[in-house]
Amino acid sequence: MKILKLPQKRIPEAIDLANRVFRKGGGDMGRDYPALFSSENAQNILCIEEDGKIVSIFGLLFKDVQIFSARIKASLAGSVCTDERYRGRGYSTLLMKEAGDYSVKKGASLMMISGDNSIYRKFGSVDAGVYYAHFVDGNNSVEYHEATIDDLDNLMIFHAKNPVRFVRDRKTFKMMLETSKADNMPAKIFVSNKAYIVVTEGIVEKDNENRYHCVDHGGCQIDVANLVKSVASKMKPMVIHTTSADCTLNEIFMSEKSVRRRFIGTVKILDSALLLNQLRPYLEELPYDVKIIDDLSEMTKYVFGSTEYESKSLEIPLPDYGLDYV
Repeated sequence: MKILKLPQKRIPEAIDLANRVFRKGGGDMGRDYPALFSSENAQNILCIEEDGKIVSIFGLLFKDVQIFSARIKASLAGSVCTDERYRGRGYSTLLMKEAGDYSVKKGASLMMISGDNSIYRKFGSVDAGVYYAHFVDGNNSVEYHEATIDDLDNLMIFHAKNPVRFVRDRKTFKMMLETSKADNMPAKIFVSNKAYIVVTEGIVEKDNENRYHCVDHGGCQIDVANLVKSVASKMKPMVIHTTSADCTLNEIFMSEKSVRRRFIGTVKILDSALLLNQLRPYLEELPYDVKIIDDLSEMTKYVFGSTEYESKSLEIPLPDYGLDYV
């Protein structure tokens, strides 16, 4: 048994393993997550080789996260799996620790994981961030259409207006537009002349009904609100998912049906000093005396807020996954 970074020539082998675990009913993880399984990112997929085969993988994709005036570096973790014939040997746990150390070496202060299980919890990842879900009444008539490659420039401009966001360059946004996948579900991107929204259909946490979900958006928030109301008039029922940074959207859509929800995965601060240094441009604008908590799980909940944290937190906003889910 040995741990290695995925060689480019063995990407198809890793995708095949991920398909056997996550796409048993059909589908292709390489097509759904082309950035993660790209040749450029292969070195960030940690794996275990045994008997001459890739038997366990831990995917990492590094992203810059803009939080108002600060920019932090995060590692997004996904496609974590082990061949069923090699389970029970602690391989995912071994790769989890390796991924944490590797992420810090790459300059990441935070890890965001698209999952919540005992392996991630033992590592110290927790629910973190302040997120809401609001019901939308469709009562607007903004003109819009489903986005095509011709809308790429506008999508980039609208996304850059979000004060808290995953940073996306042209190549990344083009890939997302072509893949049309958000929060691990098929998605449609609708665009007006002032905003865009990303809509999925399915059942989410704490909800047993099939609904449409606006899980990503860009543009001035009044324009986002008008667009989502227009789309909701044809796609019912609609729920819009927001963060604590979406002040205008939360004000418009807050109702007795609104709920504070969990992050779609789990989160862990990897290095407190590194994170606070990356957050410094924003923290210098705030009247906070930030304390350091040795327990990184508690530090994560303190800095970003959590449904699992009863003490007062800083509630520094984090972006929602949306199109950036891996």
